[in-house]
Amino acid sequence: MIPSIALIGMPNVGKTALFNKMTGSFQRVANFPGVTVEKKTGWVSENGHKVLEVVDLPGIYSLDATTLDEKVTKDFLLRKEKEASADLFVLVLDATNLDKSLYLAFQLKRLGYPLIIALNLMDEAKKRNFSLDLKLLSEKLNAIIIPTSASTGEGTKELIATLKNELQKQEKPTLVVPENAQKVFRSPAYVNGIFKEIDQLLKEVTLTSLRPDTFSERIDRIVLHPVWGIVTLFVTLILIFQTLFTWASPIMDLIESMFGALGELASTWISNELLRSLVVDGIISGVGGVLVFLPQIVLLFFFIQFLEDLGYLGRAAFLMDSVMRKFGLPGKSVIPLLSSHACAIPGILSTRVIDNHRERLITMLVIPLTTCSARLPVYAILIGALIPNIAVAGMPWLKLPGLVLFGLYMLGFGSALIVSLIFKRTLPHSSPSMLLMELPPYRMPKLKNLLLVMKNKAMIFLRKAGGIILVVSVIIWALMTFPQQNGVSQIEQSYAADIGRVFEPIFRPLGFDWRITTALIPSIGAREVVVSALSMVLSMEGTEEEMSLALVQHFGLGTLVALLIWFVFAPQCISTFAVMKRETDSWKWPIIMVLYTLALAYFCAYIARLVFNLWF
Repeated sequence: MIPSIALIGMPNVGKTALFNKMTGSFQRVANFPGVTVEKKTGWVSENGHKVLEVVDLPGIYSLDATTLDEKVTKDFLLRKEKEASADLFVLVLDATNLDKSLYLAFQLKRLGYPLIIALNLMDEAKKRNFSLDLKLLSEKLNAIIIPTSASTGEGTKELIATLKNELQKQEKPTLVVPENAQKVFRSPAYVNGIFKEIDQLLKEVTLTSLRPDTFSERIDRIVLHPVWGIVTLFVTLILIFQTLFTWASPIMDLIESMFGALGELASTWISNELLRSLVVDGIISGVGGVLVFLPQIVLLFFFIQFLEDLGYLGRAAFLMDSVMRKFGLPGKSVIPLLSSHACAIPGILSTRVIDNHRERLITMLVIPLTTCSARLPVYAILIGALIPNIAVAGMPWLKLPGLVLFGLYMLGFGSALIVSLIFKRTLPHSSPSMLLMELPPYRMPKLKNLLLVMKNKAMIFLRKAGGIILVVSVIIWALMTFPQQNGVSQIEQSYAADIGRVFEPIFRPLGFDWRITTALIPSIGAREVVVSALSMVLSMEGTEEEMSLALVQHFGLGTLVALLIWFVFAPQCISTFAVMKRETDSWKWPIIMVLYTLALAYFCAYIARLVFNLWF
């Protein structure tokens, strides 16, 4: 059996970076037993064999846990869960922030844990002229201390060797957990006692004091400024959405041409007409019509991870805290809302950092109004049909489609704030939470880590394309191909048309005919398939530009405006509904989420079409 190692520490101490450096690409993500908290597991491999299992536990400030993530780590440490155990624990400390990160070390020491400490970020500490008497610190804490730098890999091999050596001793610690532990951990005498010990220890072991981080302070004067900070945030977001269109275009064109060539090749090789239609129109066209947007989706994940590694996302939460509270949301909800622009599911899961139940519930309810990456294919097609690709104010780098995309994201985010204000006034009141968070110093993100994130997200999307999207595409093809009359398929007489016509009267005020309603149905499973569904309904293949032109010719601009607004507000995929149910342990809130977003989407799409037709 492979021995298990668990990494613990505060957020922003470089714990996950150290985990990545130790395990490389040998990783998988699951959930802890009985909860939706992610459990990231990796393996240290030597000569092709796994020698250590490494678990990256959620960040925890102290054993006085309040959020779900922290409670999972606390229960893991206190061995309250049978499946939650490790042979050894490695405490990762931030060498530039010892006065805070040592608190957890003293708590574990009092419990009786043998301390193995990875003193991380030593490279930054040296740059800021900070030095310690590591031998004395080791003696005082009765701990094994390994200086590390996760960004460079310094100390990683020494840490692994130390762990292997300690595992051979096979000594299991006897934990001394106080009665009424939570009450003890929160008592002023307990807390003040530990901080006094930390102050005394640092006086004894510090050789040269830590120089202030003037670089981060200078940047924060702008980034956290009440006016310039907001301007910086908006400019950053605009640049990201401009980049999604410009950088991704060449790769998207390449993918389009590859699937076009693949379709032509399949048409040449397959003689049976029905089988050829299934392969070319159902599989290649259906999956290829969605995969063409993979570059935009991966780029969006890249930028979100870049801003997080840079240290900017936490500052965005701090900056927006006062604004968000006016709408019934805490500053901590900024991060779930921002991460939901990649996918709503991790956004809902990340609300676990909000300890106030009412604020967490409101955040989950409004997350579907943020624009997830699955809507990008729909936005790209409809913006291409509605908006000319021209420069704004004579600036060639600022194109109108990118600006419109930014506006759609802001429309969703602004709507989330308004809806949260309504929930604030209707849901039962409770004491608001306080925003307590550590702002890390600015660090240049490592390209290897960003590429690893892009690879993982791309694989998740490809698995989705190979699963849900492929199945849905084949089902849509079958519904549109059958029944056949004299061996010929007529879409107007197909099963898909029959289904679409059932819902057409409901959506007729929005300008949606049976073709659009037919395409909307599979979006319940995955939003991305709307693009391939529309291409099948219109019986056309071609580039993104050709698809956009066909939509204008078939439906008109007013209907496409309504369809665009519909997708800003419409409920998320069925997976989001399932996660919402699991997180709230109730059917009530997911149903409320679906009903209010449906009503909002219908009303706003109707108004948008009405206003457009009146003005244009």
